[in-house]
Amino acid sequence: MTRYLLDTNIVSDLQTDTEAGAKILNKLKHLDRGDEVAVSIIVLYELTYGLHNLVDKRQKGAVQQGIDFIKEYLTIVPLDLKEVDIFAQLKIRYKQATGITKNAIKRHNLDLLIASTAIAIDAVLVSDDALFGKLAKIEPRLKYENWLRLI
Repeated sequence: MTRYLLDTNIVSDLQTDTEAGAKILNKLKHLDRGDEVAVSIIVLYELTYGLHNLVDKRQKGAVQQGIDFIKEYLTIVPLDLKEVDIFAQLKIRYKQATGITKNAIKRHNLDLLIASTAIAIDAVLVSDDALFGKLAKIEPRLKYENWLRLI
C-alpha cells in the first residue's frame, strides 16, 4: 500500500477539463487497490482562500465542488506535533542548501508544512511545484512524484 499526499496545484488541476487534469485523473484511476489518497488540511485552507477570492460564479461552483469532494472522499491529514521538528529541520536544511534569505523563505512556509506532513506520515508527495523536487534532493525522507511530468 502506498499513501499519496496531493499538493494544492494537483488538486486544482484535477478540477479542470485540461490535459493536466486528465493526466492526474488517469494516474488516480491506475493506483493499486490498497493505495490511499490524502490531502493536508493546508490544501483545504489554500483552496478555500482561493474560493473566496473568485468572482466568477461558475468557477466558484467548480472549486466548491472540488472542496466538497475532498471533504467527502479523501483523507484529510491534520497538522500534528510530529511535524514540528521535521518542519524546523527541513526549513534549516533548505536555507543552508540554497542560501535563500530569511525573508524570502517565509513564502515557502505552507509548502514546507505540507512536505513535513508527507514525511511524518510516510506518504509520497504529489505536486507540480519544483520546490518539492529540490526538497527531495536535500531530504531523502521526502518521497516526491510529479504526475504531470510522467512519460
